[in-house]
Amino acid sequence: MVELFAADINQIAPRAAQLISLLDEERQARVRAFGDSRSALRTLAAGLLLYSVFGERTRRVPLIRGRRGKPHLPDNEPFNISHAGDYAVLALSTQPVGVDIEHFRPLDWQRIALRFFHPDERAFLARSSEPEHDFFRIWTLKESYLKAEGTGFSVSPASFAVLPVSETSANFLAETDYRFTRVAFLPDYALSVCSLEKDVADRVEMKMF
Repeated sequence: MVELFAADINQIAPRAAQLISLLDEERQARVRAFGDSRSALRTLAAGLLLYSVFGERTRRVPLIRGRRGKPHLPDNEPFNISHAGDYAVLALSTQPVGVDIEHFRPLDWQRIALRFFHPDERAFLARSSEPEHDFFRIWTLKESYLKAEGTGFSVSPASFAVLPVSETSANFLAETDYRFTRVAFLPDYALSVCSLEKDVADRVEMKMF
């Protein structure tokens, strides 16, 4: 089963100066590079999730990055991390996995969809009763697939389509072994997982630090 863990930057913020010591040197440097910002807290939260799941190994063994930059720990289960708004989320699997979280917020979603969405996805938004929110739901589905594959934007997001079909599922409009799961998290967030495993946790476990 794909397990899901999350961290809230608001819970972390008061102890950020102490908690950063739990991270490896590379991630500490990345956190400090963001200065006193929410981006720094989100990067810290992602590192703390890694520490919570994998323990001291994350400080002793450097993360290895694939050809397109996807990180993994040698001889450990595949994982993937995403962060947005006030939260970082980590998906842990026994096979390749991708996770993406987005915070609903104002933006020019029509312009972005025109550039990055497949025609079938744009048609879905045109029929939607809440296209702004469905834009983010589709975006997380697409990102989760690209992250599971480890390709990043070397594959055009407009070259494939993933459409929500229920509150918890979605369909990839081509042949694939990947399964897509939409996970209920918080009302103002969309969270999607792309995995080869049949089962995905139906709730996110909040980690406290």
